[in-house]
Formats: sequence, C-alpha cells, structure tokens
Amino acid sequence: MAIKHFTIGSLLLLMAAGIKAQEQKSVLAIADEHYTRYEYKPAAVLYSRLAAKKNVQPEVLKKLAQCYRKINAYQESVDIFQRIASLPDAQPEDFLHYADALKSMEQYEAAKTQYTRYAELSKHDVGLQLAGCDSALLWKALPAAFKVVNRTELNTASSDWGAVWYGNKLVFSSDSLRYTMLDPGTKPGHKKFPATDRPYQKLYFVDTVQGQPAVALIRGIETTFNRYRFHIGPVAFSASLDTAYLTVTNPDQITHKKEKSKTLYGTRRLQLFISIKKDGKWQTPEPFTYNNPEAYSLGHATLSRDGRYLYFASDMPGGIGKTDIWYSEKQQDGSWGTPANCGPVINTPEEEAFPVVNGQQELHFSSKGHVGMGSLDIFLTKGAAGNWTAPVNMHSPVNSAGDDFLLEQKGPQWFFASNRQGGKGEDDIYSLEQLTIPEPYQAASKPVKILQTLVMDAQTRKPLEDAVVTLFHKRKEISWTQQVNSGGRNYNVLEEAAPYMVFAAKDRYASSAMYVFSSDTLSADTLRVTLYLTKETPSVNDVITLQNIYYDRDKYDIRPEAYPVLDSLVAFMLRYPNMKVEVGAHTDSRATTAYNLELSNNRAAAVVNYLIKHGIAEERMQAKGYGESKLVNRCADGVECSEEEHQVNRRTEIRILRR
Repeated sequence: MAIKHFTIGSLLLLMAAGIKAQEQKSVLAIADEHYTRYEYKPAAVLYSRLAAKKNVQPEVLKKLAQCYRKINAYQESVDIFQRIASLPDAQPEDFLHYADALKSMEQYEAAKTQYTRYAELSKHDVGLQLAGCDSALLWKALPAAFKVVNRTELNTASSDWGAVWYGNKLVFSSDSLRYTMLDPGTKPGHKKFPATDRPYQKLYFVDTVQGQPAVALIRGIETTFNRYRFHIGPVAFSASLDTAYLTVTNPDQITHKKEKSKTLYGTRRLQLFISIKKDGKWQTPEPFTYNNPEAYSLGHATLSRDGRYLYFASDMPGGIGKTDIWYSEKQQDGSWGTPANCGPVINTPEEEAFPVVNGQQELHFSSKGHVGMGSLDIFLTKGAAGNWTAPVNMHSPVNSAGDDFLLEQKGPQWFFASNRQGGKGEDDIYSLEQLTIPEPYQAASKPVKILQTLVMDAQTRKPLEDAVVTLFHKRKEISWTQQVNSGGRNYNVLEEAAPYMVFAAKDRYASSAMYVFSSDTLSADTLRVTLYLTKETPSVNDVITLQNIYYDRDKYDIRPEAYPVLDSLVAFMLRYPNMKVEVGAHTDSRATTAYNLELSNNRAAAVVNYLIKHGIAEERMQAKGYGESKLVNRCADGVECSEEEHQVNRRTEIRILRR
C-alpha cells in the first residue's frame, strides 16, 4: 500500500530526447532510473534479471529487496534479504530490513533473531520490534472477539480501500478503473501510476440493501470528486452529510528539476480539498487553507462528531515523527484554526496516519511507532484535540502482519482495509463484527490459565473505564498493554510456570501498585486481581513514586514495562504546562556509595531523556541521583535481602517543584 503513504513519489515527464538516450543505457542504469522515480514494479523486473547472474552487486540485491517490499511482494523480499544477510560485508541495516520482511510474513520468531542481530551490530534499541513480535504471537493465540470478512463483492485483483459511509452508501477508493461504472462526465485518463503500473485511484460508491453492499450497484462517484488526474481518496463526510473532505494528490502545476538525460522529475504531495453541498449539488472542492504541497503532504482527514475539530495526517514541520496526526479547531467565523499536533501520546518518531473518528470521542488510527503485529497496525485512543488516552492495539484478527488501516464504523457495521496475506488484491476492504465470548475465555479442548484484572477507583470503589492494564513477563522481559472493557475488566492468557507483574494506569490517575505473581502457583484456571487507582491532586513538594519504574542491577536502561508509566507521566506534564519537577532516582545498597550515586544520576537522566524525546521541555525537569541514601526498607549494607527486596529500592520518584 505504498501509494497511500506520504512518500507518494515522483511523477515523471519524459522529453523525446530523454527516451532516445535511454535506449542506449545499460539494464542497471535503466533499473536505477525507475528506482529513483519510485517506479518499483518495472525496477524490480530489471533488478531481478541482474540478481540471477553470478557476482551480482550487493547494492542491486538491496534495491531489489526494497522494490519487492514496496509492491508488497513480501516472500520475494524475504528471499532476497536472506541472500543479503549472508554476504560477508552485510551492514547492520540489512539485518533490520530482513527482520521487517520476516515480520511481514508472520515469521515472528525468525524476525526476533534478526532484530537481535541488528541490535548487536548497531547498538540500537529494538525493544519495540521485539515486543511487537512477542505481542503478535500472544494476540494470534488469543484473538480479539471479532469476525473478519473479506468483502469479495467489492474487492478486485487491484487495490480497493478507504471504505467510509455516506448515508446508506459506502464510498471507497480503487485503482481497478471500472470504466463502465464511472460517471459519464469523468475523464479517467489512460496514464498509470509508475510505482504500481496501475491506473490512478478513483472514488466509487455502493448503494446498500439493508446495510449490506451489493456489487451490482457499484458506481463511480460524481465528477465533482473524480475530476482530478492523479490519486483521489480517502474522503470523509460531515455528520450532516453536506461537507466532504477529500484527499487528492497535488493536481497543480509543479516545479521540475532537469537531469542530464533531459528527463524532468517532480514530486506530487497530498492535499486536502473541501467541497460543500448546496441545493443538492456538490460544489467545486476548495483547497484547505493550510495545504503547502511544495513543502509537505496533508490529507487523510476526519471530523469530530460535533464538527469542532478536523483531524488529519501530515509531515508538516514541527511534528514528532515522519508523519503525525494533527488537528485544526473551527473558529467562530467558520474558518479553521492553525494546525496543532495531537501530541506524543499518539504520535511517535515513526508514522501515524489514517485517523477516523468513531463514536463521540473515539479515534482509530494506524501507526508504525507503537507496539504492533505488522507494518501499520490500527489503534484506539479516546479524547480530543491534544489530550488522549494511551493508544490500545486492536489485536488480531483486526490487525495482521501487513498494513491495516482506516477503520470506519456505522452502528454494528465496521469496515477497514488491509493488504494481509490471503486477500483478493493488493489492498482489500474487510468488514468485522464484534462477537460475544464466554467469561473467562477457554480455548477449545485445551484449558488455559487466565488473568482477569479489574481496575477500580480507590475512593468510589467503582470500576474504571478507559484504564490501561500492562502485563509484564519478567523472564522474557516483554510486556502487553490492553484497555479494559466497559466493566473495568481485562483478560490475558498466561504461559505455564512464568513469572509476571501487572499494574494499571489511567489518565488523571496515579498508577496502581505492582501485583507480582507466578502462573505455576495458581490453583484455579483464572486468577482475579483487583487494582485500585487514585485520582491525581498534585501540589508543590508532593512526591509521586513511579511505582513500576524499576532497573536491572548496575544498569540504567529504561525497561520495557516502564514505557506505559512514562507515557502517563508525559500526559500528566502536558496537562500542567507550567509544572516543574525533580526526577529523583534511587539505587539499592549494593556496591559502593560513590558508584551508586553515579548510577542513580544516570538513571534519572535516562528518564528525563525519555520525557524530552516525547515532547516535554528540558527546562521543566531536574535530574537528581540519590544513590542508596534513601532506602525504603531494611536492606542496608550488610543486611541479607532477596532480589525482589533490593529491586524495591531501585526506584524513580517525581517531586513537584512548581505547580
């Protein structure tokens, strides 16, 4: 689904002299030109011819593997990356790309091996990738309560995606170019998108019968929308169905650069257009005020139910990652305000895109930067503007090893798109329905041990919605984070004879205490744990113990189970923008006093660096190491204690200096 990414690519115009010159070039030179122009399909054909020869250049193999990835030929990509990884001069990033390709084929254990190899060579952290592989294995073993159906009556061998509701019609994008279904006034053109060698995306709609799509009623949407030469879609509609927000590949004249071959290159980015329906007719779409196709892409819009906020994805300057989710607020005069970033709770250094508002304050979006099963996973968060709950992965079977995106809901009907294995085309439209599962869940013919977690308000003793439960596997050092259901409950399958820790967090609440247990000590199939959360009431000089930020002995790395707690701290400090804090780190009593002081300084600095990377200004924080000077139990020098007792002293505390 590379054509829907923000790196849309360059559309090429050829001068006659350029074509003549090309006839005299080598196969490698022609393949490289295709690759430079993002024309991955023809480039792959040529590179594959070269790869079949002896003594092939490693760079040819690398470019061929990337071409296969871009056109979703994942197995071919794995085969080529395997050859690359066996070369004596293989680079660290080759193992990373190899691991990504294996993950896209659901070969999670093999992917973990290559991620680990990459980490050893590059010294880069791969905790996120390893957690994604382990989470995928767990989520596949216990899939979420959804039934997923490939809508074969809508899908073709090409790319069909972006299904959204417009009244009782389902509107979607497709590059299958169903000429006979297009509006007579539409000029589809015969040019193809170079990256896929297929036609450009157009919009179609489906009239529905009792909410079920009927293939015989597929039609091209009216010319007002399908008037553009290049890609069109996705589209979003206001609740009143009188305003459309249309993503279009820049249709305007663009600036080209000229190469020696007299070939002209130019990049077309995404733009957002808005059309209003008057007197039953859609008006000519007008560009969104903040489009700037010379500098960045902007598209994938969705509107809050009350019409107050317009959310969209963009790689505009000032973001957190490669592409972020942004929002604009409607002003009193009806115009849209200056875009603001949705913040680090949602956005990561990677890609976030395809936001869709479902329900009053529910936002589904796709991300590469949160723990996921594949390339793009669908996540759910709740909130508005720049305040959001921690994103929750939708799990299998909604997510897969491929790209999963644009989840749209209307009542009991849900639609989304995916390029997962086993589909009909490159991107397919899927529907899903939520199923009812007995409580607790038990796999057919195989008893399993279940952890049932109930999260409650410590004062009211009532279940809390929107809380997030984190389960940490102590031996494997991996964690799984899930949102509780409407009754405040959450379920996890436990491995046999495995040590675990579990805790809960919620926006505007302090994290719960850690509950530690081992699955081999359970006398029943289900362990029921209740975790209590207390509302925040911060004051100057308050000390907040980050209950679940522990460290391995003699180390100051942030452990994976700490990420949700630190993310909650990020959200906490964003809610109080004037707050200034001291981040205090503590060690146990083992080692010398001087060593422990230095170690604690490093641990405090590690937490501060995490917060800085997630959008908190450095001047709002002071890092301070206390060493072993403030032990919380009896484990002083010379006292024999267990590892668990020592670990309690290896903690982090936040002291509020200014409210």
